[in-house]
Amino acid sequence: MKLILLAALLASPAAAQMADADPTMKRGRSLALQCRSCHNFKAGEPHKIGPNLHGVIGAKAADTDFAGYSDAMRGAKLVWDKPTLDKYLAGPATLVPGTRMVFAGIAKPEDRGAVIGWLEANTK
Repeated sequence: MKLILLAALLASPAAAQMADADPTMKRGRSLALQCRSCHNFKAGEPHKIGPNLHGVIGAKAADTDFAGYSDAMRGAKLVWDKPTLDKYLAGPATLVPGTRMVFAGIAKPEDRGAVIGWLEANTK
């Protein structure tokens, strides 16, 4: 009986998704949790302390209706492509001195890559 239940569990769609899950995507989702305190990610969700990040990949910096952008961010003339996001997530104030984003950054390049990959997959 236990063997039948185990086989049924392993054959479930949820088990298949877990088995096929990309470890980098899991890491990105886990790291992105810290972003949720200030940002939303889905279309139509309100801005928080920071702007909603839906559609961020490929967008121009400070190009939403979010009222809290700093003058530094408005003047940065950035496009949020992967290399720019990588630099920004390494140290926001280093790339955009005067930004209001109070975040020390993500030190490990592989962790920044995981967050960027997660954003790309989940903010379209």
